[in-house]
Amino acid sequence: MSVAAKPFQKSLSFRPRAKGSAQALGELQSRIMEYLWSNGPTTLAQAARDLEELLSVAYTTVATELTRLQKKGLVKKTGARRETRYAPALSREQFVDRIVGDVVAGLLSAHGEAAIHGFVDAISGDDEAVATTLDLLRRRRRDS
Repeated sequence: MSVAAKPFQKSLSFRPRAKGSAQALGELQSRIMEYLWSNGPTTLAQAARDLEELLSVAYTTVATELTRLQKKGLVKKTGARRETRYAPALSREQFVDRIVGDVVAGLLSAHGEAAIHGFVDAISGDDEAVATTLDLLRRRRRDS
């Protein structure tokens, strides 16, 4: 099963007007994930210090949001007590693949053929996107 095919442990909302990972997460959770992707595994204390400087958020807020991200399957926690470290459970690319997969599956489930028409309309003026789509479809059919 590809990363994109595996749904998130908890549902995420899609905000099309937001930017980056904030399209699927709130602004604060998005900033925390970006921090973890940039810095790698870290302790709560270090993350809270760094994020307090950047975002003016309290230690307890960072702790709460890390727990929420862990419940969503986006953060993994290792170690115990002062040795506890938090790290992204997925790379940024894997996260994006899952978000796109969830959004497309949701659109297809809710709107069927209209979702397909919307996608086709969105790429029809872009020859490179059309060629990429056709190539991916051929490969997927051949591989399955």
